[in-house]
Amino acid sequence: MKELIIRSLSGLLYVALIIYSAYWSNSTLLIVIFIFSSLALFEFQKLIHYKSPISFIVFGLLAYQLYSDQVHPVLHFTFLGLTLATSLYLTYCLIKEKRFPSEPFQKSGISFFYLVGSGYFILASTKLNSLDNNYLTVLMYLFIWTNNSFAYIFGKSWGKNLLFPSISPKKTWEGFWGGGLSCFALGLALIFFETGLPKWNFPLLSIMIIITATIGDLIQSKFKREAKVKDSGSLIPGHGGFFDRMDSVLYTAPFVYFILKLSEYVS
Repeated sequence: MKELIIRSLSGLLYVALIIYSAYWSNSTLLIVIFIFSSLALFEFQKLIHYKSPISFIVFGLLAYQLYSDQVHPVLHFTFLGLTLATSLYLTYCLIKEKRFPSEPFQKSGISFFYLVGSGYFILASTKLNSLDNNYLTVLMYLFIWTNNSFAYIFGKSWGKNLLFPSISPKKTWEGFWGGGLSCFALGLALIFFETGLPKWNFPLLSIMIIITATIGDLIQSKFKREAKVKDSGSLIPGHGGFFDRMDSVLYTAPFVYFILKLSEYVS
């Protein structure tokens, strides 16, 4: 019970910081996400035994260019393609139960196109067209929080059949379906609200986030298992570190960005 209370309080504080900064100003949200993503990057590099300041410098330069609307479209979409390709390759390794790449240049590539790339596209989601500033970024987080929270509740209460036993001893199919149905129900409910977005976006996003949020969590678990550690850090009581807390959104953000930009083009 004590662990659940600590986990809940720290989780609520994290959620409150994201939501408050989103509605305060676009700049505030960009700063908060940049700090959180940088901490996740630091923990990730420590986890894979790779130390380089270059990833942080590149992330900082990209974040500044994005903030000042100076990122060249070719660079932007090339980076998106490489980030998606890296995420899909990590997914391939997960499904095939292959070890993640471990050579220095491979670790460098994963740091750039998994952590830096994903963090960048969380930031880039704030630039997507919507009725209100940061609406789509908050919506993405809301879908992920709904999926993960209900997956935890259902898994804790009724979970018996392990989802991926070689990677995670706690994730269950019952949790997956409980979280997934809750997330999809939210997507259906949003159809009845006027948001300025095509209504088919919401069920589609919910289905995609059910899958990507789960995969992101499992990939992070696999990195920890290969490093033989329980948590990526200890900065968030009850959750571990920022990489532990952001695993789902880091994997999900580039896919959400791609779908929403594609939706803009189709519309």
